[in-house]
Amino acid sequence: MARVRKRSWATKSGEKRTAWQLNYVDRDGNLQQKQFGTKREAEDERIRVEGQIARGVHVPDKRSITVGDAARAFLSDFENLVDASKRARITLRGYEQHVRLHLIPFNIAKSKISRLSGPDCVAFARELEVSRSDDLAQRVFSTLRMIVDYSVGQGWIGSNPARAISVRTAPDWEADRESLNLPPMEVLKTFLQASANFDKSGRAEAFVSVLLFQALRISELRAVSRRFICLKKPTTEIQVRRKADRWNNIERVKTKNSIRNVPIGPRTAKALRKWMLSCPSNQDALVFGNGVGKVESYANLYNRLWVPLMVSANIIKEGDKPLFGMHSLRHAGISLWIKNGATPKQVKTWAGHASIQTTWDIYGHLWREYQDERNAAKAAEQALFS
Repeated sequence: MARVRKRSWATKSGEKRTAWQLNYVDRDGNLQQKQFGTKREAEDERIRVEGQIARGVHVPDKRSITVGDAARAFLSDFENLVDASKRARITLRGYEQHVRLHLIPFNIAKSKISRLSGPDCVAFARELEVSRSDDLAQRVFSTLRMIVDYSVGQGWIGSNPARAISVRTAPDWEADRESLNLPPMEVLKTFLQASANFDKSGRAEAFVSVLLFQALRISELRAVSRRFICLKKPTTEIQVRRKADRWNNIERVKTKNSIRNVPIGPRTAKALRKWMLSCPSNQDALVFGNGVGKVESYANLYNRLWVPLMVSANIIKEGDKPLFGMHSLRHAGISLWIKNGATPKQVKTWAGHASIQTTWDIYGHLWREYQDERNAAKAAEQALFS
């Protein structure tokens, strides 16, 4: 049981001093002492300590570290997992940026993690809400949760107060539609037609077709080898198993749900057959590798294929910024799946989403819009013939 007692003493100069000392035994049986200037401060701390001891979550301050130091320890531990090939290096880089740019500059980084409370986490979440984008704020706060979880395991804090806190974001699903940046259908058609005439080998058409109709992430497409493409009827599909990171290293896709087989339509199959005649016949050869068979960098694809192709399609002029990025073709492809009757479960599987909720959060408004269109068409027929 914690106890507060008054302590008096005299300095070397004879000046009398008074303080209030809190004494208690922690869960490991060690005596802990803390001194305060007022009795009220000591009693407040006694109540806090006794409550935490009763719940089995108390960690003495002297055994804890700051949130910033805990973040660095978390990163060091995660790097060990990367070195053991159990986590992706690009994920580590993301966490490092979150800590360096969006956690360390805030006051929460200087707080003792043993004293981290719900209000502290709320204050940090509110700071992120007004200073960072919705997406970035959510990702940074998620990183904080993982840091505190790691700290619980290290015994620096008894429980994770960040678990009950969330970052508030814009609720309007219109924001999802705007963030997709879906190119107009006529522009997509022009772009695809231009890709067919861009080079004699058919590389550009195959590249654009797979990005659009199979909705692969560009990192996944850069890592596809011949063995992962099946063009034999009746099963024509592309198997997604790997991805290439920003350093052009090939690694496993991030989650189990990202492992998937995506159907290939006749047009894309034809484009791939033409292009693969120019590819090395080795089953491990990258389908969209560079001139020496290694992973093609994103920069090369952007500067040597994407931008010139957009210029050749007369979508932009030389020197202009592209009208849309490569990832927009993934969104456009998924929207085409939905428009042509794909169910949320099918889209979740083919897109490699972690859950149907993720699919619905990003594309749910498209199902609503296309359903409205179908209802309008049905109503028009009924109005004419009723």
